[in-house]
Amino acid sequence: MLGKAANEAVRRDQKSFASANRGNARRFDDAGKSNLFLAIVPERDVAFRAAEIGREVSQRHGLSKGPRPHELMHVSLNPIGKYADFPEDVVLAVSAAMATVKAAPFEMMFDRVLHVAGANAVALGNSVRSEEIMDLHVQLAKEMWAVGLTFSYNPRFMPHMTLFHDEAPVPEQMLAESVSWIAREFVLLRSFIGKSEYVCIDRWPLRD
Repeated sequence: MLGKAANEAVRRDQKSFASANRGNARRFDDAGKSNLFLAIVPERDVAFRAAEIGREVSQRHGLSKGPRPHELMHVSLNPIGKYADFPEDVVLAVSAAMATVKAAPFEMMFDRVLHVAGANAVALGNSVRSEEIMDLHVQLAKEMWAVGLTFSYNPRFMPHMTLFHDEAPVPEQMLAESVSWIAREFVLLRSFIGKSEYVCIDRWPLRD
Protein backbone atom coordinates (compact mmCIF):
# COMPACT_ATOMS: atom_id res chain seq x y z
CA MET A 1 0.00 0.00 0.00
CA LEU A 2 1.30 3.45 -0.84
CA GLY A 3 1.66 6.19 1.74
CA LYS A 4 -0.11 9.54 1.74
CA ALA A 5 2.74 11.32 -0.06
CA ALA A 6 2.79 8.76 -2.86
CA ASN A 7 -0.98 9.00 -3.29
CA GLU A 8 -0.77 12.78 -3.53
CA ALA A 9 1.99 12.53 -6.12
CA VAL A 10 -0.15 10.16 -8.20
CA ARG A 11 -3.11 12.55 -8.12
CA ARG A 12 -0.94 15.55 -9.10
CA ASP A 13 0.20 13.63 -12.15
CA GLN A 14 -3.18 12.16 -13.09
CA LYS A 15 -3.52 14.34 -16.20
CA SER A 16 -0.28 13.00 -17.62
CA PHE A 17 -1.43 9.44 -16.95
CA ALA A 18 -4.72 10.09 -18.74
CA SER A 19 -2.94 11.63 -21.74
CA ALA A 20 -0.55 8.71 -21.98
CA ASN A 21 -3.47 6.29 -22.20
CA ARG A 22 -5.48 8.09 -24.91
CA GLY A 23 -5.47 6.77 -28.45
CA ASN A 24 -3.83 3.45 -27.68
CA ALA A 25 -5.11 2.05 -30.98
CA ARG A 26 -4.15 -1.54 -31.75
CA ARG A 27 -0.89 -1.69 -33.71
CA PHE A 28 0.04 -4.42 -36.13
CA ASP A 29 3.56 -4.75 -34.72
CA ASP A 30 3.17 -5.88 -31.12
CA ALA A 31 6.67 -7.30 -30.75
CA GLY A 32 8.06 -6.58 -27.31
CA LYS A 33 4.81 -5.09 -26.03
CA SER A 34 2.82 -6.20 -23.01
CA ASN A 35 -0.67 -5.79 -21.58
CA LEU A 36 -1.52 -4.80 -18.04
CA PHE A 37 -4.87 -5.89 -16.60
CA LEU A 38 -6.64 -6.72 -13.36
CA ALA A 39 -7.80 -10.27 -12.83
CA ILE A 40 -8.84 -13.02 -10.45
CA VAL A 41 -6.60 -16.09 -10.43
CA PRO A 42 -8.17 -19.45 -9.48
CA GLU A 43 -6.85 -21.78 -6.83
CA ARG A 44 -4.25 -24.27 -8.07
CA ASP A 45 -6.57 -27.30 -8.11
CA VAL A 46 -9.23 -25.29 -9.96
CA ALA A 47 -6.67 -24.20 -12.56
CA PHE A 48 -5.64 -27.83 -13.12
CA ARG A 49 -9.28 -28.86 -13.54
CA ALA A 50 -9.89 -26.03 -16.03
CA ALA A 51 -6.89 -27.16 -18.08
CA GLU A 52 -8.21 -30.73 -18.09
CA ILE A 53 -11.66 -29.56 -19.23
CA GLY A 54 -9.98 -27.61 -22.04
CA ARG A 55 -8.06 -30.69 -23.10
CA GLU A 56 -11.23 -32.82 -23.16
CA VAL A 57 -13.19 -30.22 -25.16
CA SER A 58 -10.38 -29.83 -27.71
CA GLN A 59 -10.11 -33.60 -28.22
CA ARG A 60 -13.88 -34.11 -28.36
CA HIS A 61 -14.26 -31.58 -31.17
CA GLY A 62 -11.08 -32.52 -33.03
CA LEU A 63 -9.46 -29.12 -32.56
CA SER A 64 -5.77 -28.49 -33.07
CA LYS A 65 -5.42 -26.15 -30.09
CA GLY A 66 -4.62 -27.51 -26.67
CA PRO A 67 -5.54 -25.86 -23.37
CA ARG A 68 -3.62 -23.04 -21.75
CA PRO A 69 -1.11 -24.14 -19.12
CA HIS A 70 -2.82 -24.22 -15.73
CA GLU A 71 -0.59 -21.40 -14.42
CA LEU A 72 -2.07 -19.01 -17.02
CA MET A 73 -5.71 -19.59 -16.05
CA HIS A 74 -7.42 -16.39 -14.89
CA VAL A 75 -10.62 -14.35 -15.05
CA SER A 76 -10.03 -10.88 -16.49
CA LEU A 77 -11.66 -7.99 -14.65
CA ASN A 78 -10.51 -4.64 -16.07
CA PRO A 79 -7.89 -3.79 -18.71
CA ILE A 80 -5.22 -1.19 -17.96
CA GLY A 81 -3.50 -0.81 -21.34
CA LYS A 82 -0.83 -1.93 -23.79
CA TYR A 83 2.74 -0.67 -23.37
CA ALA A 84 6.06 -1.00 -25.17
CA ASP A 85 8.01 -0.76 -21.90
CA PHE A 86 7.22 -1.32 -18.25
CA PRO A 87 5.09 1.74 -17.29
CA GLU A 88 6.23 2.44 -13.74
CA ASP A 89 4.08 5.58 -13.48
CA VAL A 90 0.94 3.69 -14.48
CA VAL A 91 1.70 0.84 -12.08
CA LEU A 92 2.16 3.42 -9.31
CA ALA A 93 -1.23 4.92 -10.14
CA VAL A 94 -2.94 1.52 -10.22
CA SER A 95 -1.38 0.53 -6.89
CA ALA A 96 -2.63 3.74 -5.29
CA ALA A 97 -6.14 3.22 -6.67
CA MET A 98 -6.50 -0.47 -5.86
CA ALA A 99 -5.37 -0.01 -2.24
CA THR A 100 -8.68 1.76 -1.58
CA VAL A 101 -10.93 -1.04 -2.93
CA LYS A 102 -13.25 -2.69 -0.41
CA ALA A 103 -15.07 -5.85 -1.42
CA ALA A 104 -15.81 -9.07 0.45
CA PRO A 105 -14.65 -12.49 -0.82
CA PHE A 106 -17.22 -14.14 -3.08
CA GLU A 107 -17.83 -17.37 -4.95
CA MET A 108 -16.68 -17.69 -8.55
CA MET A 109 -18.71 -20.33 -10.36
CA PHE A 110 -18.75 -21.54 -13.96
CA ASP A 111 -21.25 -24.18 -15.08
CA ARG A 112 -20.64 -24.46 -18.82
CA VAL A 113 -18.18 -24.34 -21.71
CA LEU A 114 -18.93 -21.73 -24.36
CA HIS A 115 -17.39 -19.91 -27.31
CA VAL A 116 -16.57 -16.23 -26.85
CA ALA A 117 -16.82 -14.98 -30.44
CA GLY A 118 -15.19 -11.58 -29.98
CA ALA A 119 -12.09 -13.14 -28.47
CA ASN A 120 -12.10 -16.38 -30.54
CA ALA A 121 -11.92 -18.16 -27.21
CA VAL A 122 -13.30 -21.39 -25.81
CA ALA A 123 -13.97 -20.63 -22.16
CA LEU A 124 -15.68 -21.57 -18.93
CA GLY A 125 -18.65 -19.31 -18.35
CA ASN A 126 -22.06 -18.90 -16.80
CA SER A 127 -25.37 -17.61 -18.11
CA VAL A 128 -25.86 -15.59 -14.92
CA ARG A 129 -23.38 -12.90 -13.90
CA SER A 130 -22.90 -12.61 -10.16
CA GLU A 131 -23.64 -9.25 -8.56
CA GLU A 132 -20.42 -9.44 -6.55
CA ILE A 133 -18.09 -9.62 -9.55
CA MET A 134 -20.01 -6.90 -11.40
CA ASP A 135 -19.80 -4.65 -8.33
CA LEU A 136 -16.05 -5.29 -8.20
CA HIS A 137 -15.68 -4.55 -11.91
CA VAL A 138 -17.48 -1.22 -11.47
CA GLN A 139 -15.53 -0.29 -8.34
CA LEU A 140 -12.18 -0.99 -10.03
CA ALA A 141 -13.18 1.19 -12.98
CA LYS A 142 -14.18 4.05 -10.67
CA GLU A 143 -10.92 3.86 -8.72
CA MET A 144 -8.89 3.93 -11.95
CA TRP A 145 -10.86 6.92 -13.18
CA ALA A 146 -10.15 8.71 -9.89
CA VAL A 147 -6.39 8.65 -10.55
CA GLY A 148 -6.70 9.56 -14.23
CA LEU A 149 -6.36 6.12 -15.79
CA THR A 150 -8.51 4.96 -18.70
CA PHE A 151 -12.07 4.26 -17.58
CA SER A 152 -12.76 0.61 -18.40
CA TYR A 153 -16.33 -0.08 -17.28
CA ASN A 154 -18.24 -2.46 -19.55
CA PRO A 155 -21.99 -2.76 -18.82
CA ARG A 156 -22.04 -6.06 -20.76
CA PHE A 157 -19.11 -7.48 -18.83
CA MET A 158 -19.48 -11.27 -18.57
CA PRO A 159 -16.69 -13.00 -16.64
CA HIS A 160 -15.16 -16.11 -18.19
CA MET A 161 -12.00 -18.19 -17.98
CA THR A 162 -10.37 -18.82 -21.35
CA LEU A 163 -9.34 -22.44 -21.87
CA PHE A 164 -7.79 -21.89 -25.30
CA HIS A 165 -8.18 -19.70 -28.38
CA ASP A 166 -9.82 -21.15 -31.49
CA GLU A 167 -12.10 -19.73 -34.18
CA ALA A 168 -14.17 -22.91 -34.28
CA PRO A 169 -17.68 -22.22 -32.92
CA VAL A 170 -17.69 -24.86 -30.19
CA PRO A 171 -21.32 -25.43 -29.11
CA GLU A 172 -22.26 -24.39 -25.60
CA GLN A 173 -22.27 -27.36 -23.25
CA MET A 174 -23.09 -27.78 -19.58
CA LEU A 175 -20.52 -29.23 -17.23
CA ALA A 176 -21.35 -32.37 -15.26
CA GLU A 177 -20.02 -30.53 -12.21
CA SER A 178 -19.58 -26.78 -11.87
CA VAL A 179 -16.12 -25.25 -11.44
CA SER A 180 -16.10 -23.03 -8.38
CA TRP A 181 -13.90 -21.45 -5.73
CA ILE A 182 -13.92 -18.52 -3.32
CA ALA A 183 -12.17 -15.45 -4.76
CA ARG A 184 -10.17 -13.90 -1.91
CA GLU A 185 -7.97 -11.49 -3.85
CA PHE A 186 -7.46 -9.80 -7.20
CA VAL A 187 -4.17 -9.15 -8.95
CA LEU A 188 -2.42 -6.92 -11.48
CA LEU A 189 -1.02 -9.07 -14.30
CA ARG A 190 1.41 -8.27 -17.07
CA SER A 191 1.07 -10.46 -20.17
CA PHE A 192 3.71 -10.42 -22.88
CA ILE A 193 2.06 -10.30 -26.31
CA GLY A 194 2.86 -13.31 -28.46
CA LYS A 195 4.23 -15.29 -25.52
CA SER A 196 2.63 -17.60 -22.99
CA GLU A 197 4.08 -15.61 -20.14
CA TYR A 198 2.33 -13.71 -17.35
CA VAL A 199 3.89 -11.87 -14.43
CA CYS A 200 1.99 -10.89 -11.28
CA ILE A 201 2.90 -7.28 -10.47
CA ASP A 202 0.77 -6.75 -7.35
CA ARG A 203 -2.15 -8.25 -5.45
CA TRP A 204 -4.88 -7.02 -3.11
CA PRO A 205 -7.04 -9.00 -0.69
CA LEU A 206 -10.82 -8.95 -0.90
CA ARG A 207 -12.19 -7.92 2.49
CA ASP A 208 -15.01 -5.80 3.88
